[in-house]
Amino acid sequence: MERETKKIKTPSGKEVELKTYLTARERNELRNIFLKGMTVEPSTAQVKEISGELIEEAERKLIELAVVSFDNSAENIIGRILDGTPEDYDFIVSEANKISTGNFTKAK
Repeated sequence: MERETKKIKTPSGKEVELKTYLTARERNELRNIFLKGMTVEPSTAQVKEISGELIEEAERKLIELAVVSFDNSAENIIGRILDGTPEDYDFIVSEANKISTGNFTKAK
């Protein structure tokens, strides 16, 4: 079954097509990145250590899972986003983080 998608514009005007939600399987893939990158103190259940690469790996996985197309193409999405501006990258990550609640910024 095809999932509904949402189209938004980045600060530089490029179109991004995002899924409107992650499946439980996709969410678990993303959550696994965080879990494998953390060390937890068993007695307090508090995080003791977080891997430095964790955020970047999780952002890339989030883009892979959430973004259907970038600038009207599904080819090499992450590579083309990374070759773009930091503002567009940060915007896309921020919007992709919202897909679990459907809280999208309105397209301009």
